[in-house]
Amino acid sequence: MSKFSELRALLARKIFHVIFVLLLAVPVFAQIPAEPYIAFLAFVSGIVYSIQVKKPYMWEEFRQNFFRTIEEIFDRLEILLPLDKPELKTQYQNAVRQLEQLIVTAERDYEKRHGYLGILMGAVGFLITLTIFGSSHITVSLVSMAVYDAISAIAGTVFGGKRALGKLTIWGTFSGAICNILALTAVGVPPLKATVITIFVVIADALSYEDNLTIPIAAAAGSYLCDLL
Repeated sequence: MSKFSELRALLARKIFHVIFVLLLAVPVFAQIPAEPYIAFLAFVSGIVYSIQVKKPYMWEEFRQNFFRTIEEIFDRLEILLPLDKPELKTQYQNAVRQLEQLIVTAERDYEKRHGYLGILMGAVGFLITLTIFGSSHITVSLVSMAVYDAISAIAGTVFGGKRALGKLTIWGTFSGAICNILALTAVGVPPLKATVITIFVVIADALSYEDNLTIPIAAAAGSYLCDLL
C-alpha cells in the first residue's frame, strides 16, 4: 500500500473513530445517565461483533440491504414530493456511494475477517472507566480517545520516523501528546493534570494491543490520581 493510500485509509478510520467518540459523549451533553447509556452501546457493539464473527454473510447482507433501503426511501420521497431537480438525485446517489466507499476504505484487513473489535473494546473501555472511576472523569477519557488517538496516528503516518516505546513513532507520540494536553486544558483541566493524564495515555497506548480499551481507562486513572494528590 502506498503512503497516500495508507493515509487515506487512516483518515477514513479516524473519521469513524471521532464519530464513535461523539456517540459515547452524548451523556456529557444530554441529561441522561452515563452508565446505562454506555452499557447499551456496549451491548449493541457486542451483538454486531458476534454477528460479524459467527455469521459474516448475514453482516454483509445487512450492509447491502442498508444502502439499498436508503436509496429506496429516497425514491419513495421523490414520488411523494416530486422535485424538478434531477441533479439532486444524482448528488444523493453519489453521497451514498461515497459513504459506502468510506466504510470500505476505513476497514482494516482483520476487521473484514473478524469484525469491528475496536468499537466493542471502546465501549467496554468506557464502561469499565465508569464502573471504576465514575462519571466525573469521563470527559478526560473522551478527549483523549478523540484527540490523542487520532492525532498520534495521523502524525505518525505522515511524518514517520523512528519508533519509541515499541509500536509508537516519536513524531506521532509527541504530536498526539501535545495536542491532547492542549485539548484537555481547553476543556478546563489544569495544565499539570492534563500532562499527567497524557503520560498515562501514552503509556497505555504503548503497552496495549487494543488502545480503544486502555486509553479511556488510563486517562481516567491519571485524572483520579491527580485528584487524590
